[in-house]
Amino acid sequence: MTAPAHARHTKRQVIIETAERLFAEHGYDGTSTARIAHEAGVPSGLVFYHFATKLDLLLAIVQERPAPSEVLRSAARGRTVRRRLRAIVATMATELEHDRAARIIVFREAQARPEIASRAAELFAEATETVAGVLGGAGDVTADPARVQAAAELVVSRVFLDTLALGQADTAANRHAAMIDLIVESLTGGLRARG
Repeated sequence: MTAPAHARHTKRQVIIETAERLFAEHGYDGTSTARIAHEAGVPSGLVFYHFATKLDLLLAIVQERPAPSEVLRSAARGRTVRRRLRAIVATMATELEHDRAARIIVFREAQARPEIASRAAELFAEATETVAGVLGGAGDVTADPARVQAAAELVVSRVFLDTLALGQADTAANRHAAMIDLIVESLTGGLRARG
């Protein structure tokens, strides 16, 4: 007799959450599947039932993250670039702080595992594209698409790096006030391109 679908899903999720915590604390190479199973309270064979290899488990942690696009789009509802930027910065910082273990894993493992680096690049590109779309849709934007794209890349890079390095989502808006002012001026015609 097999377990109901929801029970199998629950065990799989427990394995993923336990592995995420252990990989963040001890690294991928420093965490055995036996330890994951033990701390998840499941038989070792169940780990391999859901994930053919330990690498597959690592990839599931990274690939099954919620897409940043929906979160960022729903956060930025203001009509002006300034309101949208403030909402984007605050939302990104909060989400990144909430996902701290996954961030640590991606940052650490991307160096050695091309699959992780590739997924990180996809998430960065998706977040940048979403932010560019949100900023470009503000009512007061007068800048060309290339400048809007550059602003989006700056925002995503800066918030990610600051949150990774400082880990303080609650002060993100204050730390990024000067960047927000600069981007607002750049996208609304306050700064002119220099040749």
